[in-house]
Amino acid sequence: MLARILVTIGGLIVVALFAALIAPLFIDWTNFRNDFEREASRIMGKPVVVHGSVDARILPFPTVTLNDVRVGPTEGDQPIVQIAQFSMSAELAPFLSGEALIFDMRLDRPKARIRLLPDGTLDWARGSRASIPASAVVLEKVEIVDGEIEFVDEQTGRTRRVSDLSADLSARSLAGPWKVEGRAALDGEAGSFSLSSNEVNEEGALSLRARLTPDKRPFGVELDGDLKVVDFRPVYAGRFTLTENRPADEAKESGALRINGDFQLTNESIRVPEFRFEAGPPDDPYVVTGEATLDTGKDQKFLLIADGQQIDVSRIGNSGRSGKTGRDPAISLRQRIEAMLAIAADIPIPQVPGRASLKLPAIVIGDTTVRDVRLDVRPDGAGWIVENAVALLPGRTQMEASGRLNLKEQRAFRGDILVASNQPSGLANWLAGSVDPAIRKLKTAGFAATVNLTDTLQQFEGLELAAGPATLRGRIERQSFAEQQPSLSLQLKGNRIDLEALQALAGLVAGDASNGTLLQHAIAADLSADAFSAFGEEARDVQAVLTLKNGQLQAERVAIGSLSGAQLAFSGRMSGGLDQPVLSAKMKLAAKDLTPFLEMVGRHAVAHPALQQLIKAGPYYSDAALDVTLTAGSNEGSALVTFGVIGTANGSKIAASYQAPDVAQALTGKGMLLEATLENPQSVVLVGQAGFDPLPFDADANGILAVKLQSTEGSKANGTLTFTTEKTSLAAKGDFDLARDHYLEGQAKLTLQTEDLEPFLLLQGIGLPQMGSGLPVTLSTDITTDAERIALSTIEGKVDQNVFSGALAIDRKTAGKAVGELAVDTLDLGWLGEGILGQFEDASIGGLSMAPVAQPAWTGLDVALNVTAKRFWPGIYGPVTGFAGKLEWKGDELALSDAAGEWLGGKLEGRLQVGNANGSGFLRSRFDLKGGDLAAAGWTRESGPVATGRFDLAVAMEASGATPRAMAHSASGSGTATFNGVTLNGLNTAALAPLMTAADAMTTEISPDAVRKAAEQVLFTGQSVVGAIKVPFSVAGGTVRAQSVTAGDGNAAFTGEAAFDLAEQRMNGVIDLAFRPGEEALAGAEPRVRFGFDGPLNAPDVSMDVTDLSNFLSLRAFERERRRVETLQSNVLEKQRLRREAALYRARAAEREVARLRAIAEERHRQAAAAEAARMKAEAEARAAAERRAAEELRLRLRQLPPRSALEPPQAPQNVQRGNQQPPSGGNAAGENAGPPLNFDMLPDITVQ
Repeated sequence: MLARILVTIGGLIVVALFAALIAPLFIDWTNFRNDFEREASRIMGKPVVVHGSVDARILPFPTVTLNDVRVGPTEGDQPIVQIAQFSMSAELAPFLSGEALIFDMRLDRPKARIRLLPDGTLDWARGSRASIPASAVVLEKVEIVDGEIEFVDEQTGRTRRVSDLSADLSARSLAGPWKVEGRAALDGEAGSFSLSSNEVNEEGALSLRARLTPDKRPFGVELDGDLKVVDFRPVYAGRFTLTENRPADEAKESGALRINGDFQLTNESIRVPEFRFEAGPPDDPYVVTGEATLDTGKDQKFLLIADGQQIDVSRIGNSGRSGKTGRDPAISLRQRIEAMLAIAADIPIPQVPGRASLKLPAIVIGDTTVRDVRLDVRPDGAGWIVENAVALLPGRTQMEASGRLNLKEQRAFRGDILVASNQPSGLANWLAGSVDPAIRKLKTAGFAATVNLTDTLQQFEGLELAAGPATLRGRIERQSFAEQQPSLSLQLKGNRIDLEALQALAGLVAGDASNGTLLQHAIAADLSADAFSAFGEEARDVQAVLTLKNGQLQAERVAIGSLSGAQLAFSGRMSGGLDQPVLSAKMKLAAKDLTPFLEMVGRHAVAHPALQQLIKAGPYYSDAALDVTLTAGSNEGSALVTFGVIGTANGSKIAASYQAPDVAQALTGKGMLLEATLENPQSVVLVGQAGFDPLPFDADANGILAVKLQSTEGSKANGTLTFTTEKTSLAAKGDFDLARDHYLEGQAKLTLQTEDLEPFLLLQGIGLPQMGSGLPVTLSTDITTDAERIALSTIEGKVDQNVFSGALAIDRKTAGKAVGELAVDTLDLGWLGEGILGQFEDASIGGLSMAPVAQPAWTGLDVALNVTAKRFWPGIYGPVTGFAGKLEWKGDELALSDAAGEWLGGKLEGRLQVGNANGSGFLRSRFDLKGGDLAAAGWTRESGPVATGRFDLAVAMEASGATPRAMAHSASGSGTATFNGVTLNGLNTAALAPLMTAADAMTTEISPDAVRKAAEQVLFTGQSVVGAIKVPFSVAGGTVRAQSVTAGDGNAAFTGEAAFDLAEQRMNGVIDLAFRPGEEALAGAEPRVRFGFDGPLNAPDVSMDVTDLSNFLSLRAFERERRRVETLQSNVLEKQRLRREAALYRARAAEREVARLRAIAEERHRQAAAAEAARMKAEAEARAAAERRAAEELRLRLRQLPPRSALEPPQAPQNVQRGNQQPPSGGNAAGENAGPPLNFDMLPDITVQ
C-alpha cells in the first residue's frame, strides 16, 4: 500500500505543477486561454481544459490566475486532476528571455483520481507521451492547500483516499531536484511526509528519498531508492530504515529498537529481501535478521523468515511499560523455578502422540533472558519427555538437559543435566539476586550430574563439579522436610577445593548464599584435595573429615601438607557459642621458614603491634618444630583459656605459656599472664627473634631473653624484660599498656652496662666514626611513653671516659623526630663530620681523602639538641672552650646553629651545616671571631711571633663534591679580616736612608746583588707599627684569595696579595714594601722591595726581590750626572736660537714687498677690463636701436601695399640679378656692427710687467 501512497502523492504534484508551469512559456495575451490549453495538453500528454475564468497581468511582474483547471477525462468523464484555483507569479526579466522563475505559486483544493487497472498498470501512464521543457522553469515556492487524492484499485476492489493534503514544494527545474514538505491523512490517519529527488537519469529512474511519519504511530519510515515505471507499472526500490517517533518530552532509550534493510515496492507487493533488527545497547545489540513479503494483489499472503526473533513471556497479560519497571532484580531461584514451571503448566499438553520442536534466539521471562533456546519434546500424560533441551542462561551459561518433567501434583524432574557457565557472577546474580565475592573471582563454573529434583530432595549423583580451575568428583545430596533440620552431605575429591566458592555454590542450591542458612544444615563432609582454598589462603595436600551436628563441630582428622610453608596435623572438637566455646585441640607444626605462616596468621588475626613484631622476626624462627595446645571452657562450667608452645626454632629453645579467664579476655589481652623464655648460644639470633633485624655480625655469646607480663588493670600490665650475654646486661622494668592503640605506653627504668657496645651497634647497621677500638658504655635513664612521644629523662652515663648527661624526647607521631638536651665533656667537629661524609683524611698518603663520600646511613631524621661542651675541637688551632649551640641532625645532614664559645683569645659565634645528598657532600658555614689574638693565630719564630695585635674575622663559605678533596677544591665564599694595633717584628720600614748612603758610597756599579746584601743588613732589624689593616678576601675553587691589601706607616707602604689552597694546605703570595723617598723621589723608579711566600701554609718559603730598589738607587746616581750635562747643553742651544730668529725676520720683510707689487698690477688690469666692458655695452645698445627703426619703417611700407590673397605666396622678382654680391647677414657680417678685433698678444686677466 505504501507504493500506492507514494505514486499518488507524486502523481498529484507532478501533474499539477506541469499544468501550471507550462503557461508562462506560451503566453499570448490576446488568446491566452486557447494557447494555454493547447500547449498544456501537448506537454502533459493529456487534454487540459480551463473551465473557469482567467486573470493575467504582466506588471509589476507576470501573474496568472486560473480557475477550475481540469486534466484528462477518465471513465465517466471524470478528470484525472481538477484544481479549483491555480495562481502563480514569476520574475519579469527571465520571463522575457523565454524562461520562467516562479517565486510564488498556489494550488487551492486540487483533486486527483488515479486508477490501478486490473492488469496492474496505471491509467495515467497510458496514452500519449508527455513533452516537458523542464529546464525552462524554476520554482522557488509552491504551496498546495487542501488537496485530495482518490486511488481506485480495480485489482482488489478497494479505494484509498488521501485528504487534507498540504505541502510546500521547491525545485530548480521541473526535472529536479525537488524538495517537498507537507502533511496529509491516509484514510483518516494523519501524518507528515517529506520528499527529495534528483533529476531523472539516462535509464529513466528518479532517485527519490522519502520520509513518512504517522502522528499516532511510535515509528516512522525513511526510504531511499530509485522510482521508475516499468511496463506502465511503478517500481520503487532501495533501502529503508524504521525510526522512533516519540514525543519530544519523552527521553529515548539507549537500547531502542533499530530496523533497516532493502525494499521493493510495486502495485502488487511489498518485498523486503533482507532486513536487520537490533535491540539493546548499540555497542552490544541483540540482532535479528531475515526477510519478509507482503502480497497485496489478488492472492494476498504474508511471509516472514527471521533468525533471532525474541519472545517476552513476562509481558503476556501485562502492560509492557509497567511490566518493565515493576520487575524485581533479586528474584530467588525458587521463585524463578516456580515462574517457569507455572508458565510451562499453562501450556496444554496434547493427549495424542506427537513431537514439538522449538528454536528461539531468546525468551524473556521477567528480568531473565534465556537465549539460543532449542527444545525437542514429546507429550507424556501429565508431563513431557524432554528429548533435548538446550538454552543459554544469564552469565553465558550453557544448559543442556534430558529426562522426564512432571508438572502435575508432585512436580519433579529426573534425568541428566549439564550446566557450564563462562560468567558465574552473572548466573549467581540471576539466581540469588547478589554475587558472592568468591563466585565473582571464578572465570568458569559448571557441573554435570544425574539428578533427582523435587521440592524436598535434590540429589546429584555421578557429580562432576568445576569451579574455575578446580575439578571435583563425587556426590551431593540435600534433604529438606517439613519440621526437620535440613541435611547436606558432601563427598568430594579433586585437584582443588575453594571453600568460599563451594559454600556459595552450595548456598545457591540451598536457596540462599548466606552462612546462616548453610550452618542450619546438618553437614557431613569428606573432602580430599590437592589444593584447598579458604579465607583467602591456600593449603596443599589436604585431607579432612568433618561433621557438624547439634551445634558441635568435630574434626576427626585434618592433615595439611603445606599451609603457608608449614606442615600441620590437627584434631579437636568445639561446641557452644563463639562467646563461651568448649574447645580442646592440639596441633603439631613444622616449618623451614615460619615467616609465611606468621604472615598468614597476621592477615586473619586482629592487628596488634606485638603480632607485627613477631611477623617481622619470622625469618629468625627457621627450622621450627612446635607443639601447640589450646583448651577453653568445659561442660561442667567455665575454665581458663590456656595456650602453650614448646619447641625449637633456629637453635633457640622456646617455652611460652599464655593464660586468660575466658576467650573474650584472651583475645583482648585482659587478665592474662604471659611468660616466655628464649635461649640461644648466638645472641644475634635472639636479637632477631625479639623483632629487630640485625646484620650478620658476631656479638656476645650465650644470650638469654626473658619476658614476663601480668595484667593489672584493664589492658595495663606489669612487666620485666631482661637480656643478658657474657659481656652485656640490659634490663627494663615498669608498667605498660598492652592495648593495640596504646601499646607499650607507660613508665619504666632502663639500665645498660656493656664492655663493648660496638658489636650491637653494628648488628643494627649503626656505624660510628673511628670505630674498632671498643666502646664501653654505662647508661641509666627513666623512660616514659605515651601516644605522642617517648621521653628519656635523667639520662646519665659515660662513653669511653667521656661523661654525658641530658634528656631526650622522641616523637611517635613523626618518624625520626626527637628533641632534647645534651651536655658532654668533649665534642669533636671532625668526628661529627665523619658521621655524615665518612673519613676526611687519607691515613696512607696524608691530606684530604679522595675516596667517594659515603652514602648516608640515615635519612628523614629530625633530631634537635641543645648541646654544651667543655671543649669543642674545630679541627684547626686549639679547642673552643665553653661551647654552646643547637645541634640539628637529619641523618644525612648535620647543622650547628647559634654556636658560641672562647677561641684564640676572642669570642666566636657562627653556624655550620654539613650534608650528604646521596653521596654528594656539601658544607655551608659562617662564623665571626671578635678580638682574636694575632700572636696565637699567626706564624711564630724562635724570637717570638711574627706579628702581634688583635683581629676580627668574618667568614661565609660553602663547598660541595663527591669526595672530601673535591669539596675542598669547590669551596667558595667570602670574608673580611680586620687587624688592629699590628706590630711587625723583624722588619725596618725606615731602612731607605741607610740604603741610599750605602749606595752613594759604592765605587763600583750598583747591582741587585750589592743592593740585596746591603738591604739584608738594615731591613730585617727592629719593629714596624702599621696600625689597622682591613683584608677582604674571597674563596673560589677551593682557594682563598686576598688582593690589593694595603698598610703602612710614615716610612713605607705595604701592598700585597695572597692565595691559600685549602685542599693542599699551601699558599703563595707577595708583599711589596714601597719606601717613601720624600724629596729623593724619582719619576719612573720606586724604592720597593718584594717579598714572596710559597709553600706549606704553616711554614712557607720566603724570598726577597730588590730589583726595583736597585733600579731606584742606580737611577738616582744617573740623575746627578745627567743634570751636569744638561747645563752645558742649554748654553749652546740658546745661541742657536738667536741666529734662527734673525733669519726669520729678514724673510718676512721680502715677502711683504712681493705682495705689494702684485696688488698694484692687479688693480691696473681690473680698470682696463672695466673700460672695455663699458664700450662693448654702448655699441650693443646702438645696434639694437637701429634694428628697431628699420623694422618700424618696414611695417609702414607694408601697410601701404595693396592686399593679396592669403593663399598666394609672395613671388620673388624674376628679373633681379644679384651677381657676386652676398646676401645680407644681419648682424653677423663685417661692418658697422662688427666687434672689436681679436688680440692674441695677451692672455685674459694676465698683466705682463
